[in-house]
Amino acid sequence: MNGQPVLGAIKTNRRSDPSTFDLALRAYKLSFRGSYDQLICLPTLRNVQSLWYQEETARKVMKTFRGRAILADEVGLGKTIEAGLVLKEYLLRGLVRSALIIVPSSLVFQWQAEFQEKFDLSFVSSNDPLFREDPEGFWTEPFLLVSIQTARTKKNFQAVTSRIFDLVIVDEAHHLKNRATRNWKLVNAIQKNFLLFLTATPVQNKLEELYNLVTLLKPGHLKTLKMFKEEFVTRGNPTDPCNREKLRQLLKEVMIRNTRSITQLRLPPRFAFTTRVSPKPEESDFYQKISEFVTEQAALPSTNISKMTLRRLLEAAGSSHFAALRMLEKIAVESGDGIQEKAKEILAIGRAIRMGSKFQKVVEILRASPEQKIIFVNYLATLEYLHQILEEQNIPHALFHGSLTASQKQTVMDAFQDGCPVLLATGTGGEGYNLQFCHMMINYDLPWNPMQIEQRIGRIHRIGQEKEVQVYNFCAAGSLEDHILDVLDRKINMFELVVGEIEMILGRIEDEQEFSDLVYEIWIRNPDESQRKRAFEILASRLKRARAAYEKSKELDEKLFHEDFGL
Repeated sequence: MNGQPVLGAIKTNRRSDPSTFDLALRAYKLSFRGSYDQLICLPTLRNVQSLWYQEETARKVMKTFRGRAILADEVGLGKTIEAGLVLKEYLLRGLVRSALIIVPSSLVFQWQAEFQEKFDLSFVSSNDPLFREDPEGFWTEPFLLVSIQTARTKKNFQAVTSRIFDLVIVDEAHHLKNRATRNWKLVNAIQKNFLLFLTATPVQNKLEELYNLVTLLKPGHLKTLKMFKEEFVTRGNPTDPCNREKLRQLLKEVMIRNTRSITQLRLPPRFAFTTRVSPKPEESDFYQKISEFVTEQAALPSTNISKMTLRRLLEAAGSSHFAALRMLEKIAVESGDGIQEKAKEILAIGRAIRMGSKFQKVVEILRASPEQKIIFVNYLATLEYLHQILEEQNIPHALFHGSLTASQKQTVMDAFQDGCPVLLATGTGGEGYNLQFCHMMINYDLPWNPMQIEQRIGRIHRIGQEKEVQVYNFCAAGSLEDHILDVLDRKINMFELVVGEIEMILGRIEDEQEFSDLVYEIWIRNPDESQRKRAFEILASRLKRARAAYEKSKELDEKLFHEDFGL
């Protein structure tokens, strides 16, 4: 663009009225709309290094697909980043003023944090207080992030489909595979201009699922279902495509699928080591009493302790006796006489515990090698407890938690990068920071949501990591976390999976209930240890079947897409 007229106007101090200036400015912005060769959003990104194939994907979505596409990259290649690039680019070009993101309930927090930290985009989510306190106001917000479980309910269906969104993004879009479901009907009814589907497995069981997905995105592209089956599905085998080349060409008009071989993305292996610690008698007694208390209260038709508080108490007991004590003290103060008395009895047992058995094992690992290590914990009380004991043991460390200011967080990260041997952090520790210089991490406690475990590992097992990653998982023998590790590690080898694959497997068993809810329900409904063990075995069998089904869907993807279906 010729800049001489602008420079001349500045030199001569020539002024225009505001309306003329505004018109010129809008014309200047419009000049960018014709081409997407240059992504104007890239300088605005924070804490993220977008990769060449992600940028090319964003360009192709806008330039060739006109904002409607299926992003079907293999797991772990950054489909969220690609969707964020498209959204941010459209926003800066003035083509999007409202957006709706629909995700599984277990991923709401993750999406909200990632878009805030990396794209500086604030979304109101269905987890926020506004959703509960002012539902009418919530559904009028310009940028909404909701779980599909929330959006599809009778109560919310009308609210979400009665307005127009400039852009709709649906994560884990394979949940729309059946056009008879409320999921499919919801997305079909939403009024939208641009539409992005994110899924690593666009076909899971049969080719009809692919037809249903493409029809939502671009109605008529694959003609009618009857015509699609006649032309592209092998008679008697709904998973076997025929006329593959023609089908592939049609799919290339609506879908991008980047693979590891195309992107040349290579991560070093990761290895997990589980330490099953035998608790001391007083620790075992304390945990057992809390478990019985939670089970008894959960079974009552009415109690003044919320389900969430009971669940968090049991989770806190798996983190540390210190975290459980803090929660129990609060319950004792806020509850009635009967509960108060019981809580005080349990408190007396917990206060007799000095150093927990898990921590003694952690100290051994910390002293075993000079390599830098990150220790993750779920609860601030556990963080404070470990901080105190690390100081007593004269082990240098840095503390990272959510209540630090931005400058304090940066100071802590600088200290760790400069050689501090241990970073002690709550679960969100390190989000948005480059921690690939560290390759050892310790899960002092274990989140019940496997995706949170994956997110912790993802802080160091990511692009730029050059060494083998070592993950140490700690749990007390006989605890709920012990059963979780048995299911995830020993039964389906979660830690051997590619980043993101556990999400694909869990998605096949999670519909109305998340994994963390499943394990909690198993625990409180089966107080007898033998019953409990059988129930967890059934869950493990479901996960094994889900993993086998996922592997089968990958084979079907290979038939359709091969290695040349990307950019």
